[in-house]
Amino acid sequence: MAKLDEDDDEIARLEKKLGIKKGRKKVGDDELDWLVGGGDSGDEDVTVPGKRKRAVPDDDDWLKQKRLKASKPAKQAQRVEKTEVDELDDESDLDEEGEDSALEELANPFSEDEISEGDFEGFEEEGNDDGEAEVPAARKRENPYIAPVAPSAAKYVPPSLRKAPNSDEETLKQLRRQMQGNLNRLSETNIISILASIQEIYAKNARQHCTAVLVELLRERVADPSDPGDNALILFAGFATALYRVIGTDFAAQLLESLVDEFDRNQEGATEGKQTVNILSFLSNLYVLQTLGCEIIFEYIKLLLGDFTEANTVLLLRIVRIAGQQLRQDDPSALKDIVLLLQRSVAAAGGVEKLSQRTRVMIDFIHDLKNNRVKANRGPDATAQEHMQRMKKTLSTIKNAKTSEPLRIGLADIRESEKKGKWWLVGASWRDPAKMANASASDPTTKLSTSVGDVSDESDDSEAGVDLNALAKAQGMNTDVRKAIFISVAGAVDPQHAHLRLMKLNLKNKQMLEVPRVVMHCVGAEPVYNHFYTLVGLKFCSDRRMKKAWQFALLDVLRRCGEDNADDEEDDIRPADELSVRQVYNIAKLYATLISEGLLRISILKPMRFATLQPKSQIFAEVLITTLFVLLRKNGGKEKFGSSVEEVFGEAHFVPGLVKGLAYFIETVMPGSDVPTKKEKKVVDAGCEYASSALHDEAKQSKAISGADGDDSDVEGSIEVDWD
Repeated sequence: MAKLDEDDDEIARLEKKLGIKKGRKKVGDDELDWLVGGGDSGDEDVTVPGKRKRAVPDDDDWLKQKRLKASKPAKQAQRVEKTEVDELDDESDLDEEGEDSALEELANPFSEDEISEGDFEGFEEEGNDDGEAEVPAARKRENPYIAPVAPSAAKYVPPSLRKAPNSDEETLKQLRRQMQGNLNRLSETNIISILASIQEIYAKNARQHCTAVLVELLRERVADPSDPGDNALILFAGFATALYRVIGTDFAAQLLESLVDEFDRNQEGATEGKQTVNILSFLSNLYVLQTLGCEIIFEYIKLLLGDFTEANTVLLLRIVRIAGQQLRQDDPSALKDIVLLLQRSVAAAGGVEKLSQRTRVMIDFIHDLKNNRVKANRGPDATAQEHMQRMKKTLSTIKNAKTSEPLRIGLADIRESEKKGKWWLVGASWRDPAKMANASASDPTTKLSTSVGDVSDESDDSEAGVDLNALAKAQGMNTDVRKAIFISVAGAVDPQHAHLRLMKLNLKNKQMLEVPRVVMHCVGAEPVYNHFYTLVGLKFCSDRRMKKAWQFALLDVLRRCGEDNADDEEDDIRPADELSVRQVYNIAKLYATLISEGLLRISILKPMRFATLQPKSQIFAEVLITTLFVLLRKNGGKEKFGSSVEEVFGEAHFVPGLVKGLAYFIETVMPGSDVPTKKEKKVVDAGCEYASSALHDEAKQSKAISGADGDDSDVEGSIEVDWD
């Protein structure tokens, strides 16, 4: 007993340290005491001395009802998810029965008089609400015979039905805010800094997003119902030109397409605002700044002349005031066509008397422009012209420009781009092979390729065009300078375009002397005479050095026709029959045109020995003089024909020894020359008479001897010793 008392004291001491208070235990606290003592917890509670317990009430019905309500969702889930594994189900049933039996044996510590059904009504309802609102999901049993699959988060939606992410819209809004802020700060002084900011935005965002936003913002500012003023339009045009040079063709092309569509919508809708005037003014400024070619401007002029209304008159006057001088420089022949079309429109309207005062002013301005009587920097346009000059100077400071040539896109190309494609964009498709075939048939560059047998074996794709590099090599362009000149001329769309491309080569003085040789080679390579190359040559006879280059090129032609010279050491190297009759004929017509236009003088024929000419040299002289007479008759008319011939052949007196030989050839050989028509025969006979009288004119001879006009004597004297 003493041992037991010591144990009790030890237990009490430990309970005190642990903070365990003595008292009656709760129901179920000693349910596992039987594991230690081997007895039943219920019996132990009864046998413990000093402890009394109340009788356990029989509340089986209440417990069963609670278990039934809690087990309904679980049984429903088990019924849906029942599988073929019966052994697992049997084991779970046995576990549930064991739990039920344990709950049935649990004693209720409350008596029947202390417990009533009303006391648990509130808890019962609350429990029902919780059970119905938040029923815990039954655990899904895993089927060992099926591989586990991750549950899908959402239903699959095909790509065609998916909506675009909202991030693009937010990005476009942010881009618009940034670029609109830059455009609001745009001025003539900070255009370069604003351009740098736009380039940074391009570097950080999608290129097409930036281009689309910029085009939309510029279109909104240009197509304004009010009048923003000439200076504002020049500023916007200068900024668009700067963007075109640093960004590339895609920006300028999209801007042009947007403005053309906007103009068509306003023109068809007959809006009362200034949208159409502002758009054409902006396009004209772009043309002056060399962003656009002259093609689209001429097409708009022809389009407006087709409908001779007061509104179209305002548009025409605005175009010619802004871009008139540039149009005259780029394509004078097209301006003449415009004048003819204008005269027809005036005649159709009933004459000038029936036209308004504004229309008369526009007609007078176009006529003055054609006759080069428009004075620059005068009148109300002087301020705008000064602003344009400052803008050109600012744009010239842009570095690392990607492109500098203007876009040569026509109205038909833009309006039919949805059907035929956009040939001006890199990688875009072109769906009009028939038109390409027709264009290639009329293009002088393709004529050159078909006329030369050396390039007949070249494999060219009809849609890809001519390989100019291979063609230049086949034509014997053996230096980089000649190759570049050939590609610039053969790849041009018109003489003005060829001149522009040659100027952008930045050739040095000695390199420029190769231009006449290449042009003359192209003329000779044609199956028939092509006036295109002559028009190109007319632009390169302005200064003294270029005239001398044409004279040296003629010496080479004469040598290849069989003419020899005592100082020439290359006679044994170059064959006499290198030039064909066709080539001689084409080159002779080229030189006749240059002489008739006053760019070269008849004195360039000094190296020819007219008394002993070789057959091909004689053909050259006959064709040159015959063509010269015909052109002088055509240009000067019947009244001025005689004086023109005498003026041209009178210059032969400035070269000693040329007069006698030329007079002999005209009086002896030319009367027997074959002329295609009787009309031309009469012109040639009359021209021979005028030329003979000019060559025997003593007054002209004495004037030449006195040295009254000896500017060309030094030039001609240098020809004698330099045959290359």
